[in-house]
Amino acid sequence: MLDAAVALDDLAAGHAPDRARLLAGVLALDTLRRAGGADRDMLDAAATLEAIATGGALDLNETGRARVAALAAAVRALASI
Repeated sequence: MLDAAVALDDLAAGHAPDRARLLAGVLALDTLRRAGGADRDMLDAAATLEAIATGGALDLNETGRARVAALAAAVRALASI
C-alpha cells in the first residue's frame, strides 16, 4: 500500500512515478478492490494508477494534483491501520 501512496505522491508533484512502485501499488489496490474492501477513494486511487501503468497519461491541473495528493493520504492512512 505504501508503494501506491508514493506513486500517487509522485503524480501529485507532477513527476512520473517509479515503474516498480507504480506496479506494486496497482497490485496492492487491485487486491483490495477484488477483496471488496475498497471505498471510493481506494477505487479512484486504483483507477488512477492503473491508467498510468497501462500506458495512459494524466494531465493534472492544480485541482487534479490536489485530488491525487488526497488519494495518497487516504491510501497512507489505510496502510497505517
